[in-house]
Amino acid sequence: MPPSVKLRRATLLVAPVMLSGLMVPSASAVPQGTERLEWRPCASVAANWPLPGDTRTECARLSVPLDYSKPHGRRISLAVSRIRADGPERDPVPLFYGSGGPGLSGVSSPARVLETGLKPLAADHDILGIDERGTGYSDRIECEPGAESDAPATAGPRDRAKAVFDTEAEFNRRCVAKDPEFVRQLTPANTARDIDSFRRALGASEIDFYGVSFSTAAGMAYRSLFDHRVHRMWLDSVMPPVLDHSAMDGDIEALAQGGAAFVRWLARHDAEYHLGRDSAAVGKRLVALRNELDRRPRLVGETVINGDWVAQRLSSQPDTWVSSAVDLVGFLEGGTPDTVAKDTGSADRRSFGYETAPDGLNALQYNAMLCNADTGGTGFSDMWGALRARRASDPAVGGSYFSPWCAEWPVQATATPVTRGHSPLQISGHKHEDITPHRWAREAQKSAGGSLLTVQDDVHGSLPGLPCVSKVLEFFRNGRTSDGTCPGLR
Repeated sequence: MPPSVKLRRATLLVAPVMLSGLMVPSASAVPQGTERLEWRPCASVAANWPLPGDTRTECARLSVPLDYSKPHGRRISLAVSRIRADGPERDPVPLFYGSGGPGLSGVSSPARVLETGLKPLAADHDILGIDERGTGYSDRIECEPGAESDAPATAGPRDRAKAVFDTEAEFNRRCVAKDPEFVRQLTPANTARDIDSFRRALGASEIDFYGVSFSTAAGMAYRSLFDHRVHRMWLDSVMPPVLDHSAMDGDIEALAQGGAAFVRWLARHDAEYHLGRDSAAVGKRLVALRNELDRRPRLVGETVINGDWVAQRLSSQPDTWVSSAVDLVGFLEGGTPDTVAKDTGSADRRSFGYETAPDGLNALQYNAMLCNADTGGTGFSDMWGALRARRASDPAVGGSYFSPWCAEWPVQATATPVTRGHSPLQISGHKHEDITPHRWAREAQKSAGGSLLTVQDDVHGSLPGLPCVSKVLEFFRNGRTSDGTCPGLR
């Protein structure tokens, strides 16, 4: 998410904090210690239920402590869901399914399992879902974006980054102030504790857990806190065990490998693009272009062309190399808005989960889940210094990815370390993807243990749609883990 002139924030489309006919009580109205779940069809009780025709998903509400260190203090209400097993035999261990995030609703995720290669698990497992605290139908804070801090269209990299930072810092200060006590408790570790409260309410002694993307952070936290409650756990497209926004930005940038592969491709296709046959010379020319446009950004029609614009094209994936080459050559040859791509980059949130959220993205919960557990600096000097260091180490694409979400984050929470456990753990990472880089899967295995399966594709969370989903089914049925590789989507 490179610096940009404007910060485009995801629209908040959250539904009312209620299940129609099952109004979620205020924190003070929920009797302490309540764990009994009253199940009703989600389609009949949940306002704006996002799955037309869904007859299988059941919803309930669960009362949990806001702060688990104060079990008799303030309580909050969470929306939980399940789909009952429909096979002749029901496994006594339910399967919790985490579809990603942060900031996204999860109560409809059990029904989405039925649309994937994981569907056979629903024959003998009850499939569970939850709206994490701060999202969807659970207790949450609604806070609209404020005015954006704009930089001039031709501003340099620092001014663009500062404008994005200032916009996010204002949002964080204003929105956290609505209820700092609540925001402080929005962490992957508390999601794990909420899941365990759900397990207790169901009367289950153990759970199976399948998590993709940001839900893997909750999965690692759950296994670190409740290893003895894990029957089997599979984590796909894995988050790093330590959340540090600047380090994560660097890992994502590193996948571009300095744009070297793209530059070599350009040199091999000199007949089409006329940038030269010497890849070193081509790379030097494009780095010089990035540096020049950082010093003197230009307007081509209504399109801003700056150093980030060049870096985005240098770090593009192979399936977009042709369009990236056309953009670069078009500009070098004095292109117009008709020959120069108009996307100059943005700081849109990248949710570590599915693209479509049933109830929209709650931006405050998104920030809190990352920033409460973040180990990186939150001041502009910290973030800008880290960005410049990445730029210095890789002149072609370094410093092109900027996550401002923790800007001047005003509350503090202690991160729960990921530890090694004894319960069966399978991790899968996707070799070439740039949302949760494969490096994070290796780091997760180093911290948590388990086996690592490498999927040979660049598609985030693609495992349920691949033939090797059979390995997932086998794991949950007999505990057999897998190392090595499996073919992915291409």
